[in-house]
Amino acid sequence: MGISPYAAIVIGSKNMLMKVYEISGGKGFRTVDEIRYEYELGKEAYFTRKITFAQIEEICNVLMEFQQRMREYAITEFRCYATSAIRNAKNQVSVLNQIKIRTGVDVIMLSNSELRFLMYKGIQVLDIDFNKIIEKNTAILDIGSGSVQVSLFDKQALYMTQNLDIGTVKVRGFLESVENNVLDYISVLEEYIQYEFDMFKSGYLKDKDIKNVIAIGDEIKNINRLIPELHLTDTMSYEQILYIYKKIKKASYQDIALKYGLSIEDARMVLPSVLIYKTFLERSKADTVYICATNLCDGSVVDYAQETKKIKLSHDFYQDIVASAKYIGKRYRYSKVHAQYITDLALEIFDKTKKFHGLTQRDRLILEISAILHDIGKYVNLNDPGKNGYQLIMSTEIMGLSHREREEVANIVLYNTQELPDTDELDTAFWREEYLRIAKLSSILRLANALDRGHKQKFEKCSMARKGKELIISLETNQDITLEITRFSKKAETFSEFTGITPVLKQKRAL
Repeated sequence: MGISPYAAIVIGSKNMLMKVYEISGGKGFRTVDEIRYEYELGKEAYFTRKITFAQIEEICNVLMEFQQRMREYAITEFRCYATSAIRNAKNQVSVLNQIKIRTGVDVIMLSNSELRFLMYKGIQVLDIDFNKIIEKNTAILDIGSGSVQVSLFDKQALYMTQNLDIGTVKVRGFLESVENNVLDYISVLEEYIQYEFDMFKSGYLKDKDIKNVIAIGDEIKNINRLIPELHLTDTMSYEQILYIYKKIKKASYQDIALKYGLSIEDARMVLPSVLIYKTFLERSKADTVYICATNLCDGSVVDYAQETKKIKLSHDFYQDIVASAKYIGKRYRYSKVHAQYITDLALEIFDKTKKFHGLTQRDRLILEISAILHDIGKYVNLNDPGKNGYQLIMSTEIMGLSHREREEVANIVLYNTQELPDTDELDTAFWREEYLRIAKLSSILRLANALDRGHKQKFEKCSMARKGKELIISLETNQDITLEITRFSKKAETFSEFTGITPVLKQKRAL
C-alpha cells in the first residue's frame, strides 16, 4: 500500500498548529513537519466571549501561510478544527464565515465531546500498549484550555467520561485575580481545583481506585521538559509530580519560560497544569502516570485514516461510544436487559430494511444510542418518559457524538413515546434531511419497542426477513403476546409511512 500525505490544522486557544503526516498501511503514521504559531486567543475570548477583528486577521494570515506549506508538500487532504475559544464566542458564525471567505478553508467546529474523542484517538499514533494499560482501572486525563475531561476505563471498556470546568486558561485567570490580593494565593488556587475534583469523586468515582492515569495533550509535554534531571521517558509517579510542584510553585512564569525554553503562554499554564495533575492523583490514588504528548492533530490523522480505511486500528472506538451511552443508562437506572433486547431488535430492523430507508452506518450508531437510552426518562417520572429522557440527554455529553447528533438522539427518544409533529411544529429547527432521519429512526425504535411492551422478553427466537415490500418478523413463543401484537399494529403504520416497508408479525409456537 502506498503512502498518503495528510495535514491537520488546529486553531487553538494558545496557538495555531499544523502537523504534516505520511500514512502507510504497513508502517502506520509518521510526522513529517510541525508548525506552531503562538498567540493569546483564549485568554480574551473566554472572558469577553468575542473574537476581535484583529484576531480574525491574525488567524487568516497564519492559515494562508499553512496553505503555502501544504502546497510545498503537495497535500490535498487536510482538516482544520476550531476549539473552545471560538466555540464559546458569541460571534462564532461570523468568525468562521470570514475565515472561509478570506482563506477558502472550511473550519470544523468541534463540540467538547468530539474534541475529546479525537484527542483520545490520538493515542493510537504513540508507541504504547494502550489496550494492555486499560485492562486495569485507568483514567485518561485530558487537560485543555477551557476544561478538563476525565474518561474512565476498566477491563478495556470505557465506562464513564465527564467534563470539569477547570481548564488551564480559566485556572490561570482565577490565579491572576487572587495572587495580588492574598499572601498564600497558591493555597487558594489549590482549594479552587480541589473543590471540582471532590465533587467529581463524590458523584462519579466514589470509592473506586484508579491504577493508571494516561495524561494526554501539550500540557504533559511541557511539564516533562521541567525535569530533565529525572530522565523520564514514558511514565512519572505522584512523587515526581510533587517534586515538580515544589520546584515551580514560587517561580514566575517569566523565569520558567527563560529557564526551560517554553513560550510565555506555555509557561503561564505550567502551575495550573501541575496543580490539576497533583490534585487528581491525590484524589484517585493512582500509581502511574503515562506521558502521552499527543494532541488534536494526531487524533485527526487517526480519524481520517480510519474513515478512509487506510489503516486498520486495534482498538474499537465504536464500542467506546456505545459503552459511554450504557454508562449513562446505568446512571439513570435503565433496565439493562430490556434496553439490550430493544437495541438488538432495532438494529436488525435497520439492517433488514437498509435498501429502503437509505440511512448510513453513522445513523445506525445514532439508533443504537437512542435504543440504549430510550427509557431513561422514567428515572425522573414514569408519566412522561420521552420528554424527561430528552432533557436528560440534552444535559449529558455522549463521548464521540456532536451536539447536533446528541440532539437527534434526544428527539428520537422523545418521539419514541410521542407522535412526531409536522416539520413546522418542531421546537428545534431541523433541516429537512435531519427531520426525515429522526422520523425514520424513531419509527424503527417504536416498532422494536412494541415487541417488548411488557418488558418480559417473551420471544425465545425472533427472526426477520424482507420479502418484496414486507418485513416478515417471525416470533417463536408459547406466551400470550396480545399486548405486543396490539402495540405493534399501531407502530407499523408510522414505520411504513417513512420507509415504504410494511411490517408483518407472525407467531410460531415453541416446541
